[in-house]
Amino acid sequence: MANQSLVRHINERRLLGILRVSGPVPRAELARRLSLTRASITGMIDDLLARGMVSEKARESNAERRDVGRPGIDIALEPNGAYFLGVEIGVGVLRFALLDLAAGVAETDEMPFDRGLVPEAVVGMVADKLAGLRQRPPYRDNIRALGVTVPGLVRRDGHVINLPILGWKDVNLSALIAARIELPCHVENNANAAAFGHIYSDPRQHHGVVVYLKIGTGCGGAVIIDDKLLRGGNGLGTEFGHLRIAADGPLCSCGQRGCMETFVNLKALQRYATNRDVDEAATDPQLPEQVAAGLAKGDPDAERAVATLAGHLTEGLVDITNIFDPDEVVFGGAMLPVLDAVVERITGPLRRRMVPGMSLPLLTVSRIGAFECAIGAAALAHHEEFDLSNLDLRT
Repeated sequence: MANQSLVRHINERRLLGILRVSGPVPRAELARRLSLTRASITGMIDDLLARGMVSEKARESNAERRDVGRPGIDIALEPNGAYFLGVEIGVGVLRFALLDLAAGVAETDEMPFDRGLVPEAVVGMVADKLAGLRQRPPYRDNIRALGVTVPGLVRRDGHVINLPILGWKDVNLSALIAARIELPCHVENNANAAAFGHIYSDPRQHHGVVVYLKIGTGCGGAVIIDDKLLRGGNGLGTEFGHLRIAADGPLCSCGQRGCMETFVNLKALQRYATNRDVDEAATDPQLPEQVAAGLAKGDPDAERAVATLAGHLTEGLVDITNIFDPDEVVFGGAMLPVLDAVVERITGPLRRRMVPGMSLPLLTVSRIGAFECAIGAAALAHHEEFDLSNLDLRT
């Protein structure tokens, strides 16, 4: 006989998942979907009501039906019932995002840090930020889990293999966090986090196979299949930025030449716009906005920069599309101001160069913005704590 506590835990996750996806639902409908008796669903809901995780909501009457008597009562998620903190450890910046129980963004913030700081010091900054949040209502004693994302190679167990842009290598980030923070924590690559946040923000939309490309200081990639991240055997897969699209080129952080990342990142855009190479430290983070403004004015340098970047991106995207046959390709990252123009310029060439008979994927631009990785990290924490789909129920 199955452990009754486990069964109740599973049903509770299923119930919360239904409410997140469907919105307010009557008790009778929840009982039907969960195949529970009236007494069982009443007990579970009463417990969740007492814990402040759900609330009762009067159903709006339907004028055409001319409802009479007391309005029906639906059960809804209580957004303040729990919070989840997402942290992006970026290039000299920490970004924070808090999601509520309904996966809505409750608050965002950011703070700079010295790129020379050791990992322990950065984790200390995260711990201090969390401690400060816990002093404020409604977060006090109500932040349930933490998600942390970094722009580097991360194993499934949260061990950072290589994060060259910060000089971190072979760092057990999960262990460092566990030593300072007692909350459950999920450590993930930044592109995976951003991709997951994009999908999680609209749970009712069917996405199928989604490829996500995060283009900024580097070029990260992720694949989501049926709402699950494709991580590879050790969690290190989908490093699309290191597809070799040329016989030679700028030296990549991985030590190779010809990687797509070196042809489609911020430094590359500046090289195309100015016709000269620039040091990474001299790369202007406002360049995408400047190039977008130049495009609007018909500036030939801006047009050349975007067209060149789009051409190189197409080289890699042809291989990615032929391999994964995605329903959708989403572009995000710091290159956001020019991404619409990039998509316009890759659509035709991609269609012509795909394997004949394959369908052109939907090409979209993520609008989440600068906090996409932090929001995605918080979404992963939310998912780990309250969604049923990540439980391994095999015996």
